[in-house]
Amino acid sequence: MPTTRQPPPIARLIEERRNSPGTLKRAISVRAAATRASQLSGEVFSEANWRRIEAGTKKKISDREIVFAAAAINDLSRTDAITPDDIREAGHDTAAELFNDYIKNQAEADPVAAAIDLDVTQESVLQYLERMLEEVRAFPASDKDRARMEKVLLAQFDSTLKSFEAQLHILRPR
Repeated sequence: MPTTRQPPPIARLIEERRNSPGTLKRAISVRAAATRASQLSGEVFSEANWRRIEAGTKKKISDREIVFAAAAINDLSRTDAITPDDIREAGHDTAAELFNDYIKNQAEADPVAAAIDLDVTQESVLQYLERMLEEVRAFPASDKDRARMEKVLLAQFDSTLKSFEAQLHILRPR
């Protein structure tokens, strides 16, 4: 019985995310993905090459091809359909680091995104909030003033979260 050759994990990841880039998002055509990868990389990224990558018939998928394939999918889907961690889990540590650098460089080129720490985590945000509350509680002021400062800090934090929640409701496809 002949065995069918399975594409490598990175090829399956690229194909899966191109076909299903996010909740209620349409599949991205190979043509659109290859075109966008060409635009982002400044090099020719042909449909045939993309198809060979996804089929697993390309002998060696370069880290550069992985980065620009992921970038094209993310750009066209307007989501983080593929993350550096996804690439790392597919067995391409160097490509994952390059993609992480690519994302950071793109964020730095965008003045709004440049101010955002891409390495922030839920834990770091909670620790930061805890530190700020401790600073407020240790602030040399009356109990009444410290209580007011704490309320203002928590109200601002709450306002930011509610603003983001409102943006999600606006952007959510119906």
